[in-house]
Amino acid sequence: MKIRLFFSIAALLCSWAAGAQTRRTVAVPSAPSIEQLPCRPLDTLSTDDPETKIVLYTNNTWSYLRPACPLDSLPVYARHWDTSQVFAYKSIAYDDLPSAIELNLVHDLSGFHAPIVGNVVSKYGPRRRRNHNGADIPLRVGEPIYASFDGKVRYAKYNTGGFGYLVILRHPNGLETWHAHLSRINVAVNEYVKAGQVIGFGGNTGRSRGPHLHFEMRYCDQTFDPEFIVDFPTGSLKYQTFALEKSFFNIHSRASEILEEDDDDDFPLLASAEGDSTLTSEQILERIAATQQPDKPKQASLSANKSVYHTVRSGDILGRLAIKYGVSVKKICDLNGIKPTTTLRIGQKLRIR
Repeated sequence: MKIRLFFSIAALLCSWAAGAQTRRTVAVPSAPSIEQLPCRPLDTLSTDDPETKIVLYTNNTWSYLRPACPLDSLPVYARHWDTSQVFAYKSIAYDDLPSAIELNLVHDLSGFHAPIVGNVVSKYGPRRRRNHNGADIPLRVGEPIYASFDGKVRYAKYNTGGFGYLVILRHPNGLETWHAHLSRINVAVNEYVKAGQVIGFGGNTGRSRGPHLHFEMRYCDQTFDPEFIVDFPTGSLKYQTFALEKSFFNIHSRASEILEEDDDDDFPLLASAEGDSTLTSEQILERIAATQQPDKPKQASLSANKSVYHTVRSGDILGRLAIKYGVSVKKICDLNGIKPTTTLRIGQKLRIR
């Protein structure tokens, strides 16, 4: 009897121990990911743009909402709009482009956000047996990539031609910005984006030897050096209005080789007052804005009695002259009875004010 009782107790203890072991090895369910959480609109927030709202969702995410977008009526979002191919301007030849295009980049500083901040490790220009059509900035995988300007998503998918995950944004002035080698895309085609919106995350997809952002700027599929416009190490914008010359579409036309020679002469508004120090984008736009403010009464009387003229030199274009003297292209045209497309002659005298 005692022997049977002993074995019964021993069996119960073994059974309890096995159950305890089973309980200890049961995996605790992991917390659900954001994608698995219910996603329902929770609230909306206003923004500085009356046409744009921010929608908050129950899974702690958000998105932009633009109930009525006036950009739909712009021809730039109707003509040559191809969401399946990277090149959308195949019917426009290089010879068909004007000698210069005046790009109005921003109205104020809120209209720009650097796609990423960092040193350019591989610049625009020839690379061994092929062309390098953009600027490469190293990053950490998963680092957010931002829209530089307001625009619309024309292309957003994996590209087998070497770009990997690629997002192409077209902006109202016709400029396109390309963002390649992403790890993940955060936007969809035909979606409108605001400057500073996260459009994807940095990665190493496609033909890439390390995590970096390959960033291109194109106009009618023609590439030019993005360092003409963006200072990547500081994340600042160099110009409010940029005169994009046709010669800049040459793969050998690098910002470091062209603009540095002209900064002191053709772009006095960008010259630093502190010697060799570099102006921030805020200071640049403040100088441009200051030249466009109405003159004080005393200054107005002086300028009314003294006209300003400029003698055209090699390389002069209306957009560059407008920036130099702080006036609009329209004003120069009105004063001289010419059109924005008029070809300037060397030695021609133009009235500026």
